[in-house]
Amino acid sequence: MASWQYCIDLHVHTRRFSPCAEALDPEQLIALMHQRNLHGIVITEHDHLWPAEEVRALNRQLDSGRVYRGVEVSSRNGHFLVIGLDDLDGVRPGIAAADLIRKARQQEAAVIWAHPFLCYGNVAEPLPLEKMPSILDAIEIASSVTRGAETLKALAYAQRMKWTAVGGSDAHAPSQVGYAYTRFARLPKNEKRLAAAIRAGRCRLTLGSKNK
Repeated sequence: MASWQYCIDLHVHTRRFSPCAEALDPEQLIALMHQRNLHGIVITEHDHLWPAEEVRALNRQLDSGRVYRGVEVSSRNGHFLVIGLDDLDGVRPGIAAADLIRKARQQEAAVIWAHPFLCYGNVAEPLPLEKMPSILDAIEIASSVTRGAETLKALAYAQRMKWTAVGGSDAHAPSQVGYAYTRFARLPKNEKRLAAAIRAGRCRLTLGSKNK
């Protein structure tokens, strides 16, 4: 039986490229990972993919664990976390969810429906569950903004559609990092392997908080 011992927060913003996260400096991430007993963090700025070299620089500061890069895409149908993209060529705010998923597939990336019950003004055509592309990889069922009854509802979505259920904090401030996270049997060595584990369902959601 797998031991799901590696905890990764799949949804973290910083002020480096997300102005709405002005309180969270990327240089704080290393200390926060240790404080919250996290083994990994995925930086998912809004519509911006960190330069690979800058992520490597952060990882050089780590004795253990890993920082990964991803992106939160403001599609016309909702917000989606994408992990494993090499670049954002053809991925722009307002892209249709189906087109985003197809482009992610081409790069072996994983697509996660973020905070499914929170719609921002830039979501022109929010999709109900019945119209969401079934080839979606995962759904975020726990975060700092998806809690309680919404978590149970999102979990029902995951079970009905056979999507992987994951958690990520959606942190915009230091206090939120690790609020929700996902467990893995192994620590993926890079974004492609992390994406593959999510797509295959080789992970386990933990309902709880690293920051109680």
